Amino acid sequence: MNMIIDLMMAIRKGRPVYYHKDTNQFDYWPYSELELGKLKENKLIPYENTNDIKLPTYEEIDHKDIMRFYVREFVEDKTIRKQLFDILRRDEYIDAYLEKLRELELFDDFTDACGDIYYQIFEEWCEKNELEFK
Repeated sequence: MNMIIDLMMAIRKGRPVYYHKDTNQFDYWPYSELELGKLKENKLIPYENTNDIKLPTYEEIDHKDIMRFYVREFVEDKTIRKQLFDILRRDEYIDAYLEKLRELELFDDFTDACGDIYYQIFEEWCEKNELEFK
């Protein structure tokens, strides 16, 4: 499950993640290496690409809401709560928030508490795209 959480947390604003069926890989490129090779040969970009599937977008995941939930429900220390909420006020907050959790040794607690949310988003994406992962 940690791989899925890491994958979902890698999705950022303007940086979607794709799954490539032909190589079974996740990355930031809209076409797999195999598909890109075909595009260079044919010089045509397919209208519909069923091989390369975009994961849920940054806007669809709402990391900020998940992170706020964690602070509200699982962080009791007022000083730590304030630090985390202050980070969530920033435009670019994900990396700073995760770094602060690691610094405070709360990252594992966060993934235990909120991992199921990210996992459910991933499962819904799998169902929608008729994919199955073990």
